[in-house]
Amino acid sequence: MTDTVVESLLDTTTHETLVSLVARGLASQPDRPVFTAVDAEGVVEATLTMADLDRKARLVAAALRTHGEAGDRVIVPLLGGVDFQVGFLGCLYAGMVAVPVPALEGKGSKGKGLARLTSIITDCAPVAVLVSDAQGAEAATADLPDVPWVSVEQPNGAGLEPEQVTPSTVAMLQYTSGSTADARGVVITHRNLVSNQSAMADAGRIGPQTTVVTWLPMFHDMGLCTGFVLPVVSGANTVLIQPWSFVRNPLVWLQQISRYDDVFSAAPNFAYEMCVTRIGADERAGLDLSGWRLAVNGSEPVSGATIRRFVETFSGVGFTLGTMRPGYGLAECTLAVAGGGSGEEAPMLGFRRDSLAQGVAVAEEGPDSVELVGNGRAFGGMHLLVVDRDTLRPLEDGRVGEIWVHSPSNGQGYWQRPEVSVELFEARPVGADPDGPTYVRTGDLGFLYEDNLFITGRTKDLVIIAGTNYYPQDLEAEATAAHPLFAHMRAGAWQSEVGGRTGVTVAIEAPDADEETLAKAARAAGIAVAKAVPAPVRVLVLPLFKLPKTTSGKIRRGECAARAEAGVLPVRATWAPA
Repeated sequence: MTDTVVESLLDTTTHETLVSLVARGLASQPDRPVFTAVDAEGVVEATLTMADLDRKARLVAAALRTHGEAGDRVIVPLLGGVDFQVGFLGCLYAGMVAVPVPALEGKGSKGKGLARLTSIITDCAPVAVLVSDAQGAEAATADLPDVPWVSVEQPNGAGLEPEQVTPSTVAMLQYTSGSTADARGVVITHRNLVSNQSAMADAGRIGPQTTVVTWLPMFHDMGLCTGFVLPVVSGANTVLIQPWSFVRNPLVWLQQISRYDDVFSAAPNFAYEMCVTRIGADERAGLDLSGWRLAVNGSEPVSGATIRRFVETFSGVGFTLGTMRPGYGLAECTLAVAGGGSGEEAPMLGFRRDSLAQGVAVAEEGPDSVELVGNGRAFGGMHLLVVDRDTLRPLEDGRVGEIWVHSPSNGQGYWQRPEVSVELFEARPVGADPDGPTYVRTGDLGFLYEDNLFITGRTKDLVIIAGTNYYPQDLEAEATAAHPLFAHMRAGAWQSEVGGRTGVTVAIEAPDADEETLAKAARAAGIAVAKAVPAPVRVLVLPLFKLPKTTSGKIRRGECAARAEAGVLPVRATWAPA
């Protein structure tokens, strides 16, 4: 793709919808493969050309319209192969609103997954739920008896002519992962989706020559946008790996990347850490990552240590520091907000911890500094403000405040929550023109420094001791670095009462070890955190995978606190000051 084409992509898609873009691709290259699904061994399971995608989506749309009308909601679970892509487009062809959710757990499913799904269904009142085929429908929808199911595998027949949608037509409800609150459905239009991923394609120079390789779950905003919307907008081919295949063996992800010359792939920070810890030297030797042009690291706090470890581990097979680009985004803005271009090395800078606690970014390397990773600049068509969360006045560069975003990607609000939607999606800073642009209040704290956005934390997660702000991810990093047992482990820190005083609790996952080792590790972590924050510290050591997280891997600190208070965390060791 030439520079001229790249620079004009965002402008040329302004008036498009996903439906019109599929029609454009169908007219120009009907036989072009657009989605290819591979199994856990990398063997191709299914391939969809543009013509296949269009034909199958028309059949699904026709079946859906027997259950409802344009504007009605349809549950689209995570489906295998290329079924999600067909089902999602089928919803759009029918003029219906797609509601992506995790895979249905089947008959007798229990726990948070079912509770969350039930909550979503109650909130959006769907007229149907999509399943892969009729044979598995009964088991898949056993816990959803009041919602009709529709199979993605429809018999050949008369498909539905795609609905005449506009850029302002609602395409989907993106239910947030709920890291700080109950899940809410962000109302996303065709314009939001197309403009957001056009900006991503512009910044990353992603076009028909590019192959997108993804294992990200399609019910998550990063998975859906990079694994469906981005290919439709840019013309890129996409290789789909099931999320569980990656979790079982992250090597399958890098093996697929090794097959292509111009690759875009995105993942949360923890995925890059998994590759470092679980892919051995012999397996690395068979990789060739020289064609991986843009590796986006996002969806959770980005660790400079992880970036360095990944580059060091895979530099021998062609991966370079300039390939890794941290990015910042959120569901309320469709997905992407800020990031860097291909080949730009991400800044990893130290900032004085005490100055950050006072809301000022002072760059300084040393024992009293904390490393933060720059997330690049606002994408095309977007504008960032950093605002004082008490006075609502914009702050100058280098001052810490709440990040606000004005963008054509900003969602329309939360489904059926008008009051909170006005507050969070239609914000204006103090002194602004009442007829001027509105902003999404992200709830994230950060600052602008040397043309880069740095994230420091979330407003609801701040630890405030004696009027001074401390960021939980900094305390978590101190804890996990304090003992070899906690290396590369996950931790969650929150403000709590410790020994009758305001203090900090840190819960850390750890591998199996004897009681003495666990006790020593907990003590080391507690002492390290106590040096960073002038307050009593309690450490809870948990088994692996027992720290509550969102679907994208973010720590649910509020839920950690609630479970600890209720005494239901599976604690293996505890440390607290005498």
